[in-house]
Amino acid sequence: MVLFVPSVERDGATSIDQDGWVDAALEMFGKVFGGATAYPKAKGIWRDDERGGFLVEDEPVVIHCYTTPGDIQDSSNLAEPGGFCRRMGRETNQGEVGLVVGDEYFAIRNFAKE
Repeated sequence: MVLFVPSVERDGATSIDQDGWVDAALEMFGKVFGGATAYPKAKGIWRDDERGGFLVEDEPVVIHCYTTPGDIQDSSNLAEPGGFCRRMGRETNQGEVGLVVGDEYFAIRNFAKE
């Protein structure tokens, strides 16, 4: 699994508590899947189509979590990163949170509580 932790809100200017979110993500992955590794800030850009294609420049931290096929097929395990992504999207005012599972990218845009 790969999770992108943003550095700014959707406006591209307002900083978020990235270190706090990285720590929270590492803890969640550690509890659910046994561990994860966060890589230093990357340089990225995201196109916000809902705002006329506005480009949001970002310095995300990329978190990798490797796990077993059995753990990834357990729906209760998958619910944890999904819930985390929705909470992070809500609380950091994102337009999208990116999560990669296997070789599939999930663009999480609905941040409603479940």
